[in-house]
Amino acid sequence: MDDRYRELLRTTTTTSLLEGLFNPDDEVVWQAFDIRYRPIITAVARRLGLSASDAEDVAQETLIQFVRDYRGGRYQRERGRLRGWIVGIARHRVIDQHRSRGRRKEVPGATSLERIPQEDDLEKLWDEELDRSILRQAVEELRRTTRTSEKSIRAFELVVFDRRSVNAVAEDLDMTPHDIYVSRSRITTRLREIAERLRNLYEAD
Repeated sequence: MDDRYRELLRTTTTTSLLEGLFNPDDEVVWQAFDIRYRPIITAVARRLGLSASDAEDVAQETLIQFVRDYRGGRYQRERGRLRGWIVGIARHRVIDQHRSRGRRKEVPGATSLERIPQEDDLEKLWDEELDRSILRQAVEELRRTTRTSEKSIRAFELVVFDRRSVNAVAEDLDMTPHDIYVSRSRITTRLREIAERLRNLYEAD
């Protein structure tokens, strides 16, 4: 990731990114907006039963339509939050994907077309995936900007993100369970500070 994008993601609020999107020549702002929201849209689409490739298509189509609508003046913040607008677009794109496959389940446990949640319920999924996205961003920032050992960070990722047992991770990484518990506690404390700042960047959502 280019340093300019990193700086925008670390310090620029959603409101500022939205203002920058009015300039179609500002590729840096577009990339920062894309990087901020694509993972969330993709994750929500996956939870609605789409395959990885179809979820990526939904994210791409959703972002393109949002920017087109936004530049066309169809998004008005006083009429609703940004996430509601994006969720509404994404929901229609997910429905299109299910319809195009004749309501065939794409992955185990896929959501049938009739059971796709309404937008209010989808916003709850959005919030959950936003939390996960912020945590992952915080971990990457911790990795880049602190002296925390890579082994400790990797142990944290395996236990928290992959939900592996502490004992299994300790064995794989040649650590003791005690080492993992101690490092996880320290990392969690640091991540709270980073995550709080990152969350403030989504203030327009």
